[in-house]
Amino acid sequence: MENREPILQIVDVTAGYDHKVVLSDASISVYPDSFIALVGPNGGGKTTMIRLMLKQLAPMRGSVKIADNINIGYLPQINDADLEFPISVLDVVLSGTKCTFRHSKEEISYAHELLRFVQLDELSDRQIGQLSGGQRQRAFLCRALMCKPQLLILDEPSTYMDKDSSSNMYELLSDLHKSMAIVLVSHDIDSMSHRAHTIIRVDRTTHLVSNHYSTVVPYTPIVKRKTTN
Repeated sequence: MENREPILQIVDVTAGYDHKVVLSDASISVYPDSFIALVGPNGGGKTTMIRLMLKQLAPMRGSVKIADNINIGYLPQINDADLEFPISVLDVVLSGTKCTFRHSKEEISYAHELLRFVQLDELSDRQIGQLSGGQRQRAFLCRALMCKPQLLILDEPSTYMDKDSSSNMYELLSDLHKSMAIVLVSHDIDSMSHRAHTIIRVDRTTHLVSNHYSTVVPYTPIVKRKTTN
């Protein structure tokens, strides 16, 4: 068996808020080739698990270990964005960089490359509020990819999408998984059963539902996606 080292590990973690425990003795390992779906009931701790991975929450007990030089992209649920705010699609994507005022030619070029990847480049100058729900989610996905992550974390990426938009999003994620690890929160265990390599139920702790891995793939900055005429 090939030696596989995790890029992120949560080990025997207990975590919560204001001394109230939400997760207890939870563990998860993320590898360079992981595609992990976190499923479970509302209030079971899925969001808390994400916050631990993003280092937005410190554990009460246990450890969160992230490999050196790992970039993490994050796509939260997009349900409260100000759609009247006058910002273009391109500017939304560029806001995923550390600098939000001046951008290099390389950053602007990469933003356009990402928008072409999700088939939105022709809409780069349009105001974000003018896009459909599925198009907005793809634009925010590009924002999460601006840091060229080795790990992409998504919280219910198909929420508020119709069936076609949801299928398009999962096709994009399948392409992206060729070059990065993915951790995705979903309520739809049936849909995830033939997409994710690992399914973990998060309900006050972690329960492994299924687990099968692909071959480890080296990281590359972006996967070229074939477009249709």
